[in-house]
Amino acid sequence: MTDEAQESAQAAPPGEADPDVQALRARFGGAVGAARAHRGQVAVELASAALLEAARFLRDERGFKLLSYVAGVDCLELPSAHRFKGAYSLLDLGRAKRLRLEVPCEDDLEPRLPSVASVWPAAACHESEAYDLVGIVFEGHPGLERILTPEGFEGHPHRKDFDVSAEAVEFTFRPTPEGKREAKE
Repeated sequence: MTDEAQESAQAAPPGEADPDVQALRARFGGAVGAARAHRGQVAVELASAALLEAARFLRDERGFKLLSYVAGVDCLELPSAHRFKGAYSLLDLGRAKRLRLEVPCEDDLEPRLPSVASVWPAAACHESEAYDLVGIVFEGHPGLERILTPEGFEGHPHRKDFDVSAEAVEFTFRPTPEGKREAKE
C-alpha cells in the first residue's frame, strides 16, 4: 500500500476503511453506500439491484459462507430516504468477522427485495418471517408465505403503523406428546 493510500485509509471512518467494504466498492461502485463500524461489526448500505450479485461475491470471494439472519426493518420514524429495508447479517467463520448489509426497498408502498435463498438457503425462513411481520416481498423466493401469524391475519405486526388496538387474534393450540402446547396449523 502506498503512503498516500495508507493515509487515506487511516483518515476514513472505521467502516469505510474495512477491506470488505473496499472490495464491494471496487466491484459494485455506486451501488455501495455509506459504511459504519459499531461494536466490531461493519454495516454497509447496498442498492437492491446489486444484492444478489453482491451476495454471491461476498460468499464466494470474501468468505462470508454463513448468513446469520435476514430482518425486515420499518424506518417510518427514522430519518431515512426509504421506509423499509432488509438487514442481512453475514459471518466469515475463518476470520471471525461479521458484516451487515442494509438494503433499502425502493418502493415504500409495496416493499420488495430480491431473495438471497439461492445463495444462502437458510435465508428462506428468515425472508418468510420478514414478509410475514414487515411485509417485504422477496422476489424469487422458493415459497414465500406467512409463517408466524395465523391464517387470515391482516397486516404486518412489526410495521410501525400497525394498529395494536385492533381485534385480538385467536391462536389455537394442541398438546404435544410431551404434554406441552404448540400452535395448530
